[in-house]
Amino acid sequence: MAGRIGRRLPWLLVMGMVPVGIASAPREMGFWEGPGDGGRWLGSGWGAVRVEPIGPTLVVGGTACSRSQTLLSPEVELIADEPPVMGVFGLAAPTRIIELVPEGTEVRKGDLICRLDPTSYAERARLQRIAVDRARSALAEAERAVSVAEAELVAYRDGDRLAEERRLEVDRAMARVDRSRAEDYLVWSARMGALGYVSSSELAEDRLALLRAEVAWERAEIALGSFLGSTVQARLRDFEARVDQAETIRLFAVEELESAEDRLDHLDTQVSRCELKAPHDGSVFYTDVNWREYYRIREGAEVYPGLPLFYLPDLSTMEVELLVHERFSRMVAEGQRATVSFEALPGRSFPGRVGTVDLLPMPDWSHFGEWQQVRVRVALDDAP
Repeated sequence: MAGRIGRRLPWLLVMGMVPVGIASAPREMGFWEGPGDGGRWLGSGWGAVRVEPIGPTLVVGGTACSRSQTLLSPEVELIADEPPVMGVFGLAAPTRIIELVPEGTEVRKGDLICRLDPTSYAERARLQRIAVDRARSALAEAERAVSVAEAELVAYRDGDRLAEERRLEVDRAMARVDRSRAEDYLVWSARMGALGYVSSSELAEDRLALLRAEVAWERAEIALGSFLGSTVQARLRDFEARVDQAETIRLFAVEELESAEDRLDHLDTQVSRCELKAPHDGSVFYTDVNWREYYRIREGAEVYPGLPLFYLPDLSTMEVELLVHERFSRMVAEGQRATVSFEALPGRSFPGRVGTVDLLPMPDWSHFGEWQQVRVRVALDDAP
């Protein structure tokens, strides 16, 4: 007995690392006995049957991976004053892998996966702590200088200036008294000289004393006026300028300290980043399969900032990534059923479905870009 169907259905089978196959949905079928349309009708109804693969089969090798996974990349950075190391992927960070767990290790969240050599970063951090201590000392000295300058300003404005002003006022008052006394004495001498009791030389001496008293009074008046008009303002500006200068130095010291502390925090962060820990539970896998013989993740290997080293896949949701030659890309469509088998699990197959088919092909660099291939992703119904 043979079944007849109206059309042939294509199948996709992925072999190699991950074999995959596509199955059709159940269909309503009619049955005859005998070959072709000349057979004898067996019944007056339709039977629900499952269509077996009778169409062309496409065999493609692929790579199994998780639909969702966490990539772990070293976040260490290059150091400005550290001589760079040129590696296969460019400039390498000043550290190397010194400890790592074997591939396939089951880890819990927070477990150590890889440790990088922190020597360069730790040494820079040690030197930076010394720089921070110096910056703190400079800031403390600058703050003391501000306090001294402000104290000198207040002392002059509220103390020395008033004392100097009072002294000059006293000098002016004393000069006024001396001038008044000299005037009175000259008047008395002139009156006594008219009576013959004071000689002309003594009278001339009294006139000279009056002139000296007047000059002294004028000098005291000028000194007080100059002090109040210019000297006080000049000295106040001088003290204020010292305060401003000390405050500027203090602000610069604050910025220097903040910059030094930020640099220290950055270096401490780099030291802490020399330990790569699991962000969640899972199995650890190396990413060097993508680089083949050019770079291997091992103890002593150089490290490149941002280059993924490990990934923790979610093995509960798996998919297979295929690269289909452009000649056969028309045979694959989204939604097709597929059968997947693994070399590590001989004799077993797992159902799946074509999830995505890239619209644009990519060069096949293993053949020097002469061929084009299309990326296809097949989602497994159940994890192996």
